[in-house]
Amino acid sequence: MISRLTGDSIWSRYSLAWSGIQAIVIVALETIIFRLHATEVTNIKDAIATISATTSLSNRKSPYTPTNDDKLRVVQSSRVLSVYHILFIVAQLFQMILLCDAMYNKNTIQIIAIVVFNCAMVAYAGLQMKQASEILVATPTDSLQNAILDIFGANKYNPIPYHASLPYEIAVLVLMAIFATVFAFIAYKLYKEFGWSIYKKIGADLAMRDMYKVYQIFIMIVKFDIFFQLGFSAQFLSLIVMRYEDQKLFPDELQLSQQAMTNLIVVHLILSTGASIILPLLAWWGLKRESKLSMYCFIVGGFAALVYNIMKLTQVFDESSRFIGANKFLIFFLIINLVLGMVTIYLAWVCMKNFNNGLSAHIGKVSGTNIYPMESVSGSGNKRWSIE
Repeated sequence: MISRLTGDSIWSRYSLAWSGIQAIVIVALETIIFRLHATEVTNIKDAIATISATTSLSNRKSPYTPTNDDKLRVVQSSRVLSVYHILFIVAQLFQMILLCDAMYNKNTIQIIAIVVFNCAMVAYAGLQMKQASEILVATPTDSLQNAILDIFGANKYNPIPYHASLPYEIAVLVLMAIFATVFAFIAYKLYKEFGWSIYKKIGADLAMRDMYKVYQIFIMIVKFDIFFQLGFSAQFLSLIVMRYEDQKLFPDELQLSQQAMTNLIVVHLILSTGASIILPLLAWWGLKRESKLSMYCFIVGGFAALVYNIMKLTQVFDESSRFIGANKFLIFFLIINLVLGMVTIYLAWVCMKNFNNGLSAHIGKVSGTNIYPMESVSGSGNKRWSIE
């Protein structure tokens, strides 16, 4: 199986091994972080229950009674972070799947996209650490955060740990930076190899190479569409469930009945399934068969997905209290979905215009295992062919 993906290319083998090591190490560390954070969320909720059950704390100079707004902000900010740990784990598996696909199809553009994706995960690893450290921040005046920290440190001989996952989060940040840097070098080597492989299969026809480049970019963007659309769906559905479980903390107008929660989940699942599964299948079938009908259906569905994402983006801005702790990430994912969606629709139209020009006959030829580095063919390490 591995030999079918890598062929005789040593750099393809290195890339697959490095990606696998990255996935195993980061997933293991993120799993530990997830478990420690889950324990912390439980401790925070227990501390809030203790505070709510008393009129004052013995080690406070003045009584403090937290409002539902205070409780909601702390509880949601801590609980929602668990969703992002899971997304980070899924992202590791996603980059490995992307790499296997890129190697099989000799997709140099997708290799470059994986480099960018890894760099984005380095940034997110730092953001993850920052978010976790800001759940409870001591303030100069009475606050729920101060009260919880007081309870955590009440027993100085056996204090309740806060942010116990910090060493592992630092490890993830450092290791992700190393993994991303090394993979960028490996990707450069793969870029040189794949450029020559594609040239051999497609030839020197510049028009054909341009069509193939658009095809590669379109297929790659569709894959990222799936990831970010599912990422938004996971966050949105998690927030609906959390909102129902913690609805006593919400104002009356924002509380959910079980039936309302079920309806929201079902509607969103139907729409996200269409955007994440049905639309990519239409794109795949349309390209495979050069079916304009499938591509037209894909474009119409793409516009519908854009409208839905715009509606959700408006909702996040207008009803920010409903998405406490997740506003920034929901906005980020929705904006990415909108940008990717517009690019996808444009590229789908360009790919459809390229139908019946002979590209489909070449696509199957490019996929395969025979990779011949330019150095071994031309005798010069400085010369290579590229699809650019």
